[in-house]
Amino acid sequence: MSKTSVDKEEVICKCFQVSEETIRNSISAGDLDSIEGVTKACEAGGGCHSCHILIQFYIDQYQQSKKAVLQSTKGKKSSGFWGKLFRKNGSTA
Repeated sequence: MSKTSVDKEEVICKCFQVSEETIRNSISAGDLDSIEGVTKACEAGGGCHSCHILIQFYIDQYQQSKKAVLQSTKGKKSSGFWGKLFRKNGSTA
């Protein structure tokens, strides 16, 4: 394995050799919100627990991005016929 390949797959959980990418993918695929959930999904955090702070950081990032997406879609108005018809102040844009 080359040095650049190792850099791309940074190992976060040294005990079980779990990469950041695997942890992040597990969090998003399972919509996980706890370290215990991540450990069940990919074993990361199940050994010495020194990676828990990073796993929690990834969980928090995922939850924040999920919340931002929900808020951005919640505020959007329909651009279809009914959205234009019922828009306040006669705005059509």
